[in-house]
Amino acid sequence: MFANRILKTLPLAATAACLATSPAVAAAGNGPAVFQTWRPGAQAITYDVKAVPPGATAQVEFSSTGHNLWVRLDVTGLVPGRAYGAHMHVADCGEDPKAAGPHYQHQHDPAASKEKPSADPRYANPANEIWLDFTADARGAAVVSREQRWMFADEQMPRSLVLHAETTRTGPGVAGTAGARVGCLKLPFGYGHAGSSRPQPPTDTERDHGGDRT
Repeated sequence: MFANRILKTLPLAATAACLATSPAVAAAGNGPAVFQTWRPGAQAITYDVKAVPPGATAQVEFSSTGHNLWVRLDVTGLVPGRAYGAHMHVADCGEDPKAAGPHYQHQHDPAASKEKPSADPRYANPANEIWLDFTADARGAAVVSREQRWMFADEQMPRSLVLHAETTRTGPGVAGTAGARVGCLKLPFGYGHAGSSRPQPPTDTERDHGGDRT
């Protein structure tokens, strides 16, 4: 279970000051990001107000033992009962939904390009990318988590999480596609101490006091 395996919780919404004191992830902001229509500096953007109503929220958390990566997404205020696709992307959110670029891949598809993103199931799959598809409950909320058996590379980090209008397809030629981009959440995190990008293994104290999360 995800809740029993987190040794160090790494909230996207931790304060930036944590960079100086925590060996784990820290990021700007306090609490979940609130979706709004585009404006410069917005952390969460809605491109379709019917699918992602302004005022909906999202928060991403990362955890790691130094070998595997855990990712958790919490959302509120979305359309009750609606299914969404959700993937991590390589670039920042922008006014144009295409600004976030293609999916983040642990092993990059050599046949893919910016103009033609990967749709090969050998690369566009939930083991090589980070897919967090979910269905909102009767209150428009959802929590979804995934474990990846790899770490982010120092030279490439995901920069955004994109919400899609449909759940993710898996077939040849369409793998990883999930319809229109309806929302985007910036991921302005930094790992470890200044100058380090990798999450650090938890200390003995963190192991003693970490672990379960409800």
